[in-house]
Amino acid sequence: MRIEGDKTTAPRRFPLTSVQRAYRLGREDEQPLGGVACHMYFEFDAATAPDPKRLETAYQRLQDRHPMLRAVFPTEEDGVLHPQPVDEVTVHDLSGSQQDSTGTLTRLREDLSRRRSDAARGPMMDLHLSLLPGGGSRLHVDVDLMAADPPSIRTALNDLAEFYGHGDLPPLDYDFPQHQRQYGRQEAERREHHAASADQAMNGTDLTPPRLPMAQAPNTTSGARFQRRTLPVLPDEWHRIRERASRAGVRPETVLYATYAHTLERWDEGRQFLLNVPVFDRPRLHSGIDRIVGDFTRLLVSPVTTSDADSLQELVNAAQATDNTLRREHDAPTVQAVVEAAHRRGEAAPELGAVYTELTRPWTSELFTQCFGALSWMVTQTPQVWLDCLTYPQDEGVCMAWDTVDELFLPGVLDGMAEYCSTMLTAFADRDWRNPPPNGLPKAQRATRDRVNNTRAPQSSLLLHERFFAQAAVEPEPAALLHDGHALSRGELAERALRLAAFLGERGVDKGEPVGICLEPGPEQVTAVLGVLAAGGCYVPVGPEQPVLRRNHILDTAGARFVIAERPTDTGEPEGDGGSPDITRVSPTEANNHRPLDRPVGVEPRSLAYIIFTSGSTGSPKGVEIEHRSAANTLEDLNERWGVGTEDRCLTVSALDFDLSVYEIFGPLMAGGSVVVPTVDEQRDPDAWLRLIHGHRVTMWDSVPALLDMLVSAAETPDTGNAANPGTSGEKGVDLLRSLRLVLTGGDWIALDLPDRLRRLAPSCRFVACGGATEGAVYSNYFEVDSIGAEWTSIPYGVPLRNQHYRVVDPQERDCPDWVPGELWIGGAGVARGYRNDPDRTAERFRESDSVRWYRTGDMGRYRHDGVLEFLGRMDHQIQLHGYRIELGEIEAALSSHPDVSRAVAVVSGEGPQRRIVAFLQPAGKTANLDTVRQLARRWLPDYAWPSDYFVLSELPLNDNGKVDRKTLTAWALPEREPAPHEPPHTGTEEALAQEWTAVLGDVVSSRHQNFFDLGGNSFHAMRLASAITRRFGLRVPLRQLQSAATLAGMAQAVDEAARDAHAPEATRSASQAAT
Repeated sequence: MRIEGDKTTAPRRFPLTSVQRAYRLGREDEQPLGGVACHMYFEFDAATAPDPKRLETAYQRLQDRHPMLRAVFPTEEDGVLHPQPVDEVTVHDLSGSQQDSTGTLTRLREDLSRRRSDAARGPMMDLHLSLLPGGGSRLHVDVDLMAADPPSIRTALNDLAEFYGHGDLPPLDYDFPQHQRQYGRQEAERREHHAASADQAMNGTDLTPPRLPMAQAPNTTSGARFQRRTLPVLPDEWHRIRERASRAGVRPETVLYATYAHTLERWDEGRQFLLNVPVFDRPRLHSGIDRIVGDFTRLLVSPVTTSDADSLQELVNAAQATDNTLRREHDAPTVQAVVEAAHRRGEAAPELGAVYTELTRPWTSELFTQCFGALSWMVTQTPQVWLDCLTYPQDEGVCMAWDTVDELFLPGVLDGMAEYCSTMLTAFADRDWRNPPPNGLPKAQRATRDRVNNTRAPQSSLLLHERFFAQAAVEPEPAALLHDGHALSRGELAERALRLAAFLGERGVDKGEPVGICLEPGPEQVTAVLGVLAAGGCYVPVGPEQPVLRRNHILDTAGARFVIAERPTDTGEPEGDGGSPDITRVSPTEANNHRPLDRPVGVEPRSLAYIIFTSGSTGSPKGVEIEHRSAANTLEDLNERWGVGTEDRCLTVSALDFDLSVYEIFGPLMAGGSVVVPTVDEQRDPDAWLRLIHGHRVTMWDSVPALLDMLVSAAETPDTGNAANPGTSGEKGVDLLRSLRLVLTGGDWIALDLPDRLRRLAPSCRFVACGGATEGAVYSNYFEVDSIGAEWTSIPYGVPLRNQHYRVVDPQERDCPDWVPGELWIGGAGVARGYRNDPDRTAERFRESDSVRWYRTGDMGRYRHDGVLEFLGRMDHQIQLHGYRIELGEIEAALSSHPDVSRAVAVVSGEGPQRRIVAFLQPAGKTANLDTVRQLARRWLPDYAWPSDYFVLSELPLNDNGKVDRKTLTAWALPEREPAPHEPPHTGTEEALAQEWTAVLGDVVSSRHQNFFDLGGNSFHAMRLASAITRRFGLRVPLRQLQSAATLAGMAQAVDEAARDAHAPEATRSASQAAT
């Protein structure tokens, strides 16, 4: 049957392929990344212009030969062929002026490269001819891929040249609509094969595209503008690649796929992803199938995992295996099959926006080049695609072209990827394939990393306490410590510490020996720290409120023979079945009448200064050993960087066993300043902090963000001072905090509004966000916040401090490119010696590389393009909660030790202030006694690690790999608590207090018997509640009293008793009014 030249006047309809339907739907404006046509635009430049009339004739004959070039697509189901050619060549005569021609050519490129024809009206192919000064020309060709896939475009271009150069071609007796009618009968069978291959290929694979660093989600934009990046492989380089590929027994084009896939993997967050691979499958249903124009595209899906490849050869082998699967078409899943597989799994359909297309033949024939010139520029646009890689032969070499939606990506990402891709191609051409792939960074990124990490300075030789004692000897009069209305001068504090040091020395404390300190905040605690160091020892802080079993473990692991403590129980005496270490208690008052040392015992800067125990994943805390020189390096840098001196005073609000206390104490003391130490009752009272800051003109603050937020919130509350303490006469917060000039905060997420809130209250205060780890000697990085960037989602982590360095590494320990998440490694002078008496965990987390000692933090972060770090959270099951690093494994180990519990899993539920720990228990028998489980948790764990909720499950849910399904458990961790006996609040005080509970916990309180801590409260929440009670009732209720009361009724009783104990009718009336 003759098709060419068919003069039938009636339009012919034909069914669309699934790909054509996707193109038709995807181009609509309302579609994510829609508003563009799927099309290719080309420019061909010739020194001698073709004849326009002759070109017009050739173009008419081309449309006559290939009916798909005169197709339109009025619906998403059918196409229509017009009986006659539907388009003409548009000629632009620009030969008169070079300047005019340049501007017009730019506008033409802008318009045609972004062309979106009316699918219902056409045309699907558009030709423009620009006649240029000097007799040359540019042929502009735009083809919609609904009508013609890339091989069909090649056919059309070459047929155009044949019609122009030779005038005729043999007729065709087959066309695409005919093919569609034949092929449709096989489509159902092929879909079944692809569905099966999709289920098999996707088993255990995340159904996601590459998670590349993006500035905005792809589904938030429409009408995208594509930019082209060209990566040419020159003939000699391509020749070497082909030779090596031949020796390796692989197709040379496989090297191009391997290069692209591996580049994506280096920038991918998950390092396992799906790649959209179009193939142009022409079933052999007719002998003339290769000569017709149409869209034979099949969108196949290739799972990519290249990170395990240790050599270039392994990369190519993996790519060749994928290539073989794609060539066995029935074995490869299609995009449509993958979407359907996702739906069967109850998941959202993946947005496969990264594409790899391989063409093995040049775009044009020699005749086309003679007639119309050589390809000078081209671009591809595709809806729902944001990174389209196209490879094709060019000038005896190969061109790898990337068409990208640049606006979606973060700065520098695409340029860095393209540079790395070029580096990979060069490696395949020049390296022995047994060598590993290049693992370096793009040059500009490497230079920026080197610059921000160039922090080298002379290493500190100071001891942590050295400057304080030296200044006390020379100038003893200035105040060093202020507490509860009293002041200790430098000389007095030094003398007390040296008395204690002498006493410890006589009791046998040796140089470097650990000595426990288990004291409440106060002058005795600071004296003990200085005294232990002056004796040549290292101090081991142990919180007095720590459970006895945990306290025992800390002192035993540290190897402490002495502990400075007020109460005998603070030495770790037995509780229940917990054993007691052989430890001698030293009372802080025992040395009061002892003769002081003349000077501190001399030790080396390499000696240990302190051992702080942090949460451990195996269920037991691990002791971080910090040397004097490491801590002094950090503190000296902080002091010099922000000019800390003799006039500075710092309020100490961090617990001694939390490493921020190191700077709170030693930062000001080593600079000649002083510390303001709250009483026990003031330690967790934000209103008391305000009073202390205002009364003592405190200039420095250093804490986790949660405590700083409490301070700011208290200052923002009207008449805070008057309610908390009449002595402040109700000054506004701007007066109460005016003395602050420097705030350091770190250890947890910082709310974006916190710097501006603080600045409104303390206009001259500098806000510095810090980060690091206990294993990095307090802080390792900083970022001073001047203003909040509109694009920020969090406060940046910053850059390294002096003599400290940062890497962001992937699981293969390669440096991650800019914006790519990886594990944060801290290196340099601040890194700890290791974990006390734990060589295995020390070897796991610490390592030497290129003469630098590194600590693997387990934190996730990334470098921005300007060299600034961003913190992204934990990479394992360790969490940060209110500034405390908590290993969920420690909680699980503690709960699993209960005889009723077979296995325990802890997860985190909620957001922001409502984040809480939830425990799921699989019982050893039929059930578990939750009361005794809670008791066990409170014996073993600090209060900030107590689970808020407990759920008993007969079996824990498992994922496909047989592991506990933590995602499911996290979803189940929504509040469904055992109800307390329901009895609504009775009194006005209970009703008012219930409102404050709701504000602090985010939960509605319905019963007066509900327990504050069972509802998710912890010590930080209790601090907020105490401050709220002070503001609402005008009364101060000690924090410990609230924690002991626990229930709504009990706390309300404590408030009422505090009102009565005030012996002030006005206070009682105030409480009554606040309740109503």
